[in-house]
Order: sequence, then C-alpha cells, then structure tokens
Amino acid sequence: MIVRRTFLSGTALVAAGLVLNPKLARASSPAAPRLTATIGGRRADRDEVLQWEARRLKVAAARIKGNVTGWLLGDLDALILRPALSTADVPRAREQLADVKMRLGEAEMRKLTTVDLDASNPLGVITAAPHQWAISHTTIQSDAGTADGFVNWFNHRIALNDVRSMLVACPDHYISRTTGPKRVEVIEETGGAIVASRFFINLAETDSLPIPVDPKYPARTAGWARNAHGTRIGAVRHQFRNDPDGGFTGELAVAFPAFVPPTFITEHRWHMACEFSNWITAYVTPSRHA
Repeated sequence: MIVRRTFLSGTALVAAGLVLNPKLARASSPAAPRLTATIGGRRADRDEVLQWEARRLKVAAARIKGNVTGWLLGDLDALILRPALSTADVPRAREQLADVKMRLGEAEMRKLTTVDLDASNPLGVITAAPHQWAISHTTIQSDAGTADGFVNWFNHRIALNDVRSMLVACPDHYISRTTGPKRVEVIEETGGAIVASRFFINLAETDSLPIPVDPKYPARTAGWARNAHGTRIGAVRHQFRNDPDGGFTGELAVAFPAFVPPTFITEHRWHMACEFSNWITAYVTPSRHA
C-alpha cells in the first residue's frame, strides 16, 4: 500500500510540475483531431466520451490504491448514476495513471486483478460455450489522418510491444503486451463487467469471425480472443475508411458471448470510444505523446 501511494504521490508531483512550468511545454504541437463517436445510434461529442473516461479514471485510481469500497461503489456509480464530472484534468490524470501502472509493473497489475480473474475466467467459458455472439458496436470519425495510416500506426505499436500506448488509452486497461507475432495478452475491465478479464487476441486468426467484413471499410484489424486454455471467448473486427472531405471513419466491433449481461454490450461501446479516441489522437499528434 505504501509503495502504491508513493508512486501516486510522485507522479502527481511530476504532472503538476509539467503543468505549472510553462518552459517545459512544447512550443508548437499538431492540433488534436476533432472526434465524434456514434454510440447506440446517437452521436456523442468528445466531451461526452471524456466524461465517461473521467468516471473510469476515478474507479481505476481507487482500485490501484487498494480502496475496494471506493472501487466497487465508483464502478456502480459510473455504470448507473453516471455523474457529470469536470473533464479539464482528464489529459493529465490519464498520463499520470499510465505512469503509475508502468512503475508498479506487470507483476503488480496481475496481483491487482487476481480475484477478478478467478470470477471472470469460468464465466467466460460458460457464456461462450454455445458459440453464440452479441456485437458491441461504435462508430468513430476523425477529421484528420487516414484509415491506412491509423491501422499501420496501431499495428506498429503492437509490433513494438508499446505497452504504455496500450495502457494509456483507457483507464480500464491493466495488462496489454505483445506475446508473439500479432498476438496480444490483455487484462482489462470490459464494458460494464465490474471485474477484469484476461484474454489473448490473435490478429492473424480471422477465420469465421462473427463480425462480417464491410468492403466499404478496407483498412482493418481483426482476430479471435481466446482464454489462457485456448477457448474462443470473443472476437474483434475494427474497420476503417477514408472520408471524402478528409479524415477517416472507423467501425469498431467486439463480439461477446451472447449470454453475458446486456450492460456488457452497451457499456463496452463507451470503452471503445474512449480507447480509440485516445489512440487516434496519439496517431494524429505524435509529438504530444513522444
């Protein structure tokens, strides 16, 4: 507990120093892209996605501090009441949380989610057994960048095993590491699951995916998700196209076992909007994230 608090205090001071010392700010940076998500058939602007992220930052911070009550109540609060929070500090808090996760290290992140995995692993096997799937879907549009450019950037981050780029994209990411060619181990809290789950995405395994290919979206990243024993427990297919007036659009889709609670499906739309908004911003404005 003392170690965790030390890391949290230290990164808070570092972050504060960067904000308060204007000499440390970059003289010029590329403009951040304008991003819009479509979630459940409704357009959500960037601030709405940042509101979701702000709530999740509080939950993840409580979890890392070992504040079990704060974590569980915060999770339910974020899922049900969805309080309005200021988003002004989200960029700094996002970076600070990623710094803490990196400093604590992979072994600590695994310890942090051990109890979660004891619950989610058998649930994943049971719900996936009928091989029926429900799709969580989100659309995201950026006014800058290209479809191929983003997919190449994303695949390159995976090839480099750029752990921090994967963790910083969403507060609910705890482990994301490349374990082989196009194979990634992930521990994250998906959607409204409340507990984290562990899975391996193989981006070279795309046979019979339950998410159809859309030929209008030619840039893609896709693959099956399996548990540690090799059982298929989900899938991803994210597809992108260039827009006529510039920028690009992504159709993001994750297949869950059809028998998980509906909130897993609906809430994961926001999870995807959050992580891909941050990844796209990092791709379009690399100097901000160097």
